[in-house]
Amino acid sequence: MNLLLPTENTLFDLSYLSVLNLIGEQASEFLQGQISCDVNQVTANTMRQGALCNLKGRVLALPDVLSWHGLKLILPQNLLEKTQKSLSATAMLSRVTLEPATQYQMLGFYLHDAKQALPLEGVWPSDKNAVLVNDNACAYYLGDNFYLMLVDTNQLEAIKAPYVQQNLLQDANAWHALRLQHSEIQIYPESRGLFLPHRLGLQNTGHLNFDKGCYKGQEIIARTHYRAKIKHAMKVFTIETSEHLTPGLRIMTEDGTREVGELVDFCHLGNSNHVMLAASLLIEHPDTMRFEEQGQAFKI
Repeated sequence: MNLLLPTENTLFDLSYLSVLNLIGEQASEFLQGQISCDVNQVTANTMRQGALCNLKGRVLALPDVLSWHGLKLILPQNLLEKTQKSLSATAMLSRVTLEPATQYQMLGFYLHDAKQALPLEGVWPSDKNAVLVNDNACAYYLGDNFYLMLVDTNQLEAIKAPYVQQNLLQDANAWHALRLQHSEIQIYPESRGLFLPHRLGLQNTGHLNFDKGCYKGQEIIARTHYRAKIKHAMKVFTIETSEHLTPGLRIMTEDGTREVGELVDFCHLGNSNHVMLAASLLIEHPDTMRFEEQGQAFKI
């Protein structure tokens, strides 16, 4: 099922996202040793997407790295506390502090027509990862006409008001479905520490930089990239099911005897039983499968 894209410039309320400030003269140097992207490539005009991993190379979070009024990580609210805690011990050694930036809120934006009203003044970038900034907000380009916006809460209602009046403000579920369709997945508390980056296809997205120096989990990730045979690939598809799903749920053959993948992310589509799934599946997988310990088989 392909979702219809908005036919007008559309704003999305993404209050489930949060902002973490990294404060200190060595903030960039510290983060460079923690995350899979090259923090040296983050500038006032360019952001980067990366993976925070544990020592076993498994993904703990997929934050965006932004330099606007200081270095910032953009990540889901339900991962903020654990991410802050896991980074803080090492950050102290670099005299870096991590603080939630509660004065900002995240919005999503779909640009249908640059001639229509825009939430921020300026030329909206068309190069992926490029940043548009002003005093009270900034926006960065994700590709496919989608942008993320970081907005000062004092300006939030003024930015949202025209879209509310025109019924062009949508919720986070609509954003999730549209981004999931483009294979942009999320990590959840249930899936934190489950997946190696290559199981999520991150080697194809720009999240991994193989030319930078060491970072947490780098040795295992590099070994996987250069020496291992990649057996899994990310697949996005829609099924009809009423079963309870959780990230990390194993996907089995139809007879339930062999694991063929894991559920990474999913999004319910409206009030129906249709669910869009992102799964890490064996490249050679059967057409018909079922979830672990669940009765209903599905076909893709």
